[in-house]
Amino acid sequence: MTTALDSRGLVLVTGSPGSGKTTVGDELRRRGYGVFDVDRLARWFENASGAEVSMPSYRDDAWFAEHTYRLPVETVRRIADEAAGLTFICGTTGNEAEIWDLFDAVVSLSVDAPTLRRRLAGRPGGFGSTRAELGRVLTWHANVDTDNARYGALLIDATAPIAQVASEILTTLARRNLSHEQ
Repeated sequence: MTTALDSRGLVLVTGSPGSGKTTVGDELRRRGYGVFDVDRLARWFENASGAEVSMPSYRDDAWFAEHTYRLPVETVRRIADEAAGLTFICGTTGNEAEIWDLFDAVVSLSVDAPTLRRRLAGRPGGFGSTRAELGRVLTWHANVDTDNARYGALLIDATAPIAQVASEILTTLARRNLSHEQ
């Protein structure tokens, strides 16, 4: 990861689907920070050809094996170059290993499996709402904290009320000299 300046930097907020990334982003935006939602920036690509594709309404394991949700490197670089202060990109992509080092810090929202199940059940039609997708999310979730911590992510408990989660993120970043509470 790059070295951050005092109140300027680019932070990735990642975690399992349903961990609260979008909601945390909304709270950080409410507090005056620059926030970008991965779901407005990333796109699906076919692995074999590299062609951009639309996500179909029916998605099975075979479809996910042949496609990756990617946040283009040039998009992250553009946001970093244009950021006037502490800026957050909130979401998860399949190419995080490719973009991780473009961030000054990575925060991984951590929740327990029952909380994750409850949150995903409350999003009818969203990712993780089908039985197969829920199974895929829970399988990935079983290792997400360990994997993200191994790569240097700051783990934040995201089971608390959202204002508290956002404050914990800012406090943790401040300890690492990336933020001043606004």
